[in-house]
Amino acid sequence: MVFYIAYRKLKEHKSGGSISRRLEALGCKRICNSFWEISERRIDEVLKAVGDNQPILLKRAREIKKPVYDESGSLIDLGSLIVVAYNAERNGGKVKGLLSKTPYIRLCRSVYALPHSSISHYRRGSAFNINQILALIKESDENAKIYPRMVVVNSAYATSMLVERVKVRIAHETRKIVDGYRSLIQEISEGHIDRRRVGEEEKKLNSKFTSLRRISDFYDRWLKIDSSTREIMKIYFMTRKLQSTKHIYLGEIKKLKEFLSA
Repeated sequence: MVFYIAYRKLKEHKSGGSISRRLEALGCKRICNSFWEISERRIDEVLKAVGDNQPILLKRAREIKKPVYDESGSLIDLGSLIVVAYNAERNGGKVKGLLSKTPYIRLCRSVYALPHSSISHYRRGSAFNINQILALIKESDENAKIYPRMVVVNSAYATSMLVERVKVRIAHETRKIVDGYRSLIQEISEGHIDRRRVGEEEKKLNSKFTSLRRISDFYDRWLKIDSSTREIMKIYFMTRKLQSTKHIYLGEIKKLKEFLSA
């Protein structure tokens, strides 16, 4: 049976030789960057070669599996995933742009996992059309590889680690949007931006916020995490602060113009 492994290279083994050379010596086949196809009989040796570099062991399941939660509602198994691997150097920009609007989990560089399209989270009023996204990815990079019905074999080890990556993603995207609102507020306060540009910049930020909110909502239902909701509230605060700043400063500018033209 064919298995797959993805890892994030954090450090090399002191005993010499890179992880790549060790995996090649074990007969493994590189698919993309740190994503490899491996033989079932070599699993123990492969895990030893990868070491502490966050190994994620996967295999193709015959049936689509739903996520599994414990009695308290916490996620213990991600269920079936669709793994997408692409060439970041050749078509990275286009594919990454498509993925940026989806609730992915990053396995390693240029390799992402998406929840399977048949799970209930996609069916009930979801803003994500996974089949359309996959079609667009193939259109952008005909050499992109898509693996459906993939499940994490070492879920006891990997699930919490992958969920943490999602939390980091939400926090990172939140910071970028918050910084955008903060910069716009400062420009308005200092009088360095006109009303037209304020509207344009606010529209861009609102669009990013809407996209992140949809992704965050999906993560909350799929992964049962609430930290993303707390992150989103930081942006709500900045939107209110922006409206207040516009009312004060742009209102004063309008009054000044009316006074001067009188």
